[in-house]
Amino acid sequence: MWGFFFALFSIPYVALLLGALSVYWGVSALRAKPRPQRTDVDIPAGPPTPAPGAFKPQTTAAVSGLVTGGLALAIVAASFAFRVVYSDYYTCVDDALTQSSQQACERHLPKQLRPLLGNRD
Repeated sequence: MWGFFFALFSIPYVALLLGALSVYWGVSALRAKPRPQRTDVDIPAGPPTPAPGAFKPQTTAAVSGLVTGGLALAIVAASFAFRVVYSDYYTCVDDALTQSSQQACERHLPKQLRPLLGNRD
């Protein structure tokens, strides 16, 4: 879940790490086999084993971790791709020394994105 929040708040490297860990742990939890029931006479038996086809206790957490981790990774991948595709615009804005030169950088954006990313007058 934290990876998703870091991705939304534009901290992509932390979001990438937490998203990858979330996906890895989610897949590992789903692949885990249930523990066999203990048959020791001296030690009381734990909770009964689930019926075949029943969900394991960690299934819900593993699936939610997979979903949020996948969303975090998708947001980070989209932001990296966007940064690469429109690198001319970002380079121009970073190198601009005045407001007017920064507004002139909008020529590097498509017309559909100018209201979203361009400078407002």
